[in-house]
Amino acid sequence: MRRFLPLLLLTLLCTCDRAMESQIVKESDSQIVRESDSQAVGEADSQEGLPNILFILTDDQGYGDLSMMGNDSIETPNMDALLQTGAFFDHFYVSPVCAPTRASFLSGLYAPRTGAVFVTRRRETMDDGILTLPEYLRHAGYRTGLFGKWHNGATFPYHPAGQGFEEFLGFTLGHFNDYFEGELVNERDEIVPFVGDLTEILTDTASHFMQQESSQPFFCLLAYQAPHTPVQVSDKHWDRVNQRGLTPYNTGIYAMIESIDEQIGQLLDELEEAGKLENTLIVFATDNGPNGDRYRVGLKGTKGHVDEGGVRVPFGIKFPGEHPANGRKIVTPAAHIDLVPTVLDLVDLPIPEKLDGHSLLPLLQPKHNDTFNLNRYIYAFKQGYDFKPYPGSMRDRNFLYVLRGPDKHELYQLDKDPGQRTDIMATKQAFLAGLQARGRKMAETYAAFASTVARPDLVAPPIDLDAAPGPIRLLAHEGEPRGKTHFMDKYGWANDFFVDLGSDGAYWPVETEKARSYRVKVRYHLEGNTARTLVLRTDKGNDVSVALPPARTTQIPVADRVKRKEVYPRRWAEVEVSGLSISPGSTEISIASAGREGLWVKEITLE
Repeated sequence: MRRFLPLLLLTLLCTCDRAMESQIVKESDSQIVRESDSQAVGEADSQEGLPNILFILTDDQGYGDLSMMGNDSIETPNMDALLQTGAFFDHFYVSPVCAPTRASFLSGLYAPRTGAVFVTRRRETMDDGILTLPEYLRHAGYRTGLFGKWHNGATFPYHPAGQGFEEFLGFTLGHFNDYFEGELVNERDEIVPFVGDLTEILTDTASHFMQQESSQPFFCLLAYQAPHTPVQVSDKHWDRVNQRGLTPYNTGIYAMIESIDEQIGQLLDELEEAGKLENTLIVFATDNGPNGDRYRVGLKGTKGHVDEGGVRVPFGIKFPGEHPANGRKIVTPAAHIDLVPTVLDLVDLPIPEKLDGHSLLPLLQPKHNDTFNLNRYIYAFKQGYDFKPYPGSMRDRNFLYVLRGPDKHELYQLDKDPGQRTDIMATKQAFLAGLQARGRKMAETYAAFASTVARPDLVAPPIDLDAAPGPIRLLAHEGEPRGKTHFMDKYGWANDFFVDLGSDGAYWPVETEKARSYRVKVRYHLEGNTARTLVLRTDKGNDVSVALPPARTTQIPVADRVKRKEVYPRRWAEVEVSGLSISPGSTEISIASAGREGLWVKEITLE
C-alpha cells in the first residue's frame, strides 16, 4: 500500500453530508435545469451491473503532449497505453480554455449556455440550475467524488458539493499557487492544509475514495492541476527531462506531465490489485490545447485559440473487460458535450433532448449504428469577459470554418490541410470558388447557432450568502475593484488581490433573504508605519470598522522552475472584527479605506 496523504489534515477530508438532497431535472426552453420534484430523469432500476467510472482530466496538456503522438521529447507510457487499449477519439474537441471545457464536460451543453464564459471574476461559474453529470449519476445510485481542480464556481451553491459531488478535496480556482504546500478545501469548503506533492496527494485521495467498501458504484473525477503553471515539479522528474535539451519551460511542463503519467500507472495498478479495475470504465481527456509553443503535430494554435491546436485534445474511453471498442481508433469528430449523453446512455438513464451533445455509444458498437449524426458541426468559442461570437470556429469531418473577427471569415479543408496553411476564403484561385460558397454557407450556419447560445443572465452571479454551510470566503478575484483600486495583474486571475485599496474601495455582489451578523476576518498587507481603518459596508447602510496595523508581508518561497506569470503566494496579516450586519435584500458588501497607496487585501471571510 502506497503512502497516503503526507502531512494532510485528514480530519477535514471526508466530512461529506450524504443527506444533501440530489435534485432532478426538468427542461425549460433554453437549458437543462433542476427541479426537486420532477420525475424527468427517473431512477435506475438496479445498480447491479453498473460500471464504476473514473474520469481523469489534465490541465493544459495539448494533443501533442504524448509520446504516442510522435513526440520524442516526452515519455508517457501509461497515458499512451490507456488511450491505445481503449477507444481513442482522434478528433476530439473542447473549449479553448479550462472553465468552459469543464462546464461542457459536466453539463452536455456548450459552455455559454451554462454561464461559464471566462476563467475568473465569477465568470467561470456554471449556473446551479444546470444538472451535472454527478447529479445524474446519483440518481442511478452512484457515489460521487471530485479530487483536484473544479473551476466552475468558488462559493455555494456553485461549489462542487452544490453541483453533485458528495466528496471533494481540491481547489475551486483556475490554478493553484504552490504544488508542494498550501490550503485545499473539502466538500464543506473547510480549509485542508497540505505539505507534499499535490499530484501525488490528489491521486492518493482519489484512490482511497475508489477503494472504499461500498455497495454503490462510484463516479470519480480526478482533475489534475498540472501541467498548468506555475512550473513546479519534483527533482526526480525534472532531472530526467532536463537531459533532453529542451527550454527550461518545456522541460518543466513535460516533467509535470510525466509525473502525472507515473501517478496514473500506479493508480491503475492499485485498482487492479484491489479488484476494482475489472468493472471500471476509464475516461481520459485534457481541457484545452498546450499552454505554450511546443510540439503539437503541426496543428495551428495553442491554449486560448479556436484553431485545431487550441481545441483538439486526446480523449479516450477504456471499457472494462473485452469490449469490442477497446483498441479502436475513432476518426469521427466528437466533443466535450458528448460525455454526459454517452454516460447516461451507458447507465440506462434518459438523455434530455436539449443537450447539445450526442451519445458516442453507437460509434463504439461492432457494426456502426446509423443513429449517430456523422455530419453535425462542432463549435468552439473563445473565452472572454463577456460572450462574443468571435473568435469562434465550427468544424465537421472535413472542413473548419473560423470567424476570426467581425466579417473576417476563414475556411480550411482539414482532411487535406490539417495544419490550416491555406485559407480557402482568402485565395483567388478560380477552382476554389465552389468551396468558398461552402464557406459562406458555413458562416451563415455558425452565425445562426452562435446567436442562440449566449446566456448573459447566468454570467457572474452574485455570491449567495444563504447557500453556504459554513464560513464564506470572499476572495478578491471574486469581487470588483473601484476607482484607483486594482488587481496586481490586469485581469484579476485566480489568487490575485486588491492593490492600493483606498477610498474608492472594492466590492462583492451578494444576495441574501436573511438577516445575519458576521464576524469578519481580513487578510491584508499594509506598507508604512501608520495604521489604517478599513470600513466594511453593505448597500443597506450597515457598516463596521476595523483598525489595520502596519504589516509588510512577505512572499512565501516557492519551488518554481521558471519565472511565473501568476501572482506569488504571501503570508498575509490577519485581523478580525465582529458586528457586520447583513440585512435581507442586501446586494453588495464593500470595503474601503481612506489613505494613500500601500493597502492590499487578499480576502475577507464571513463567519
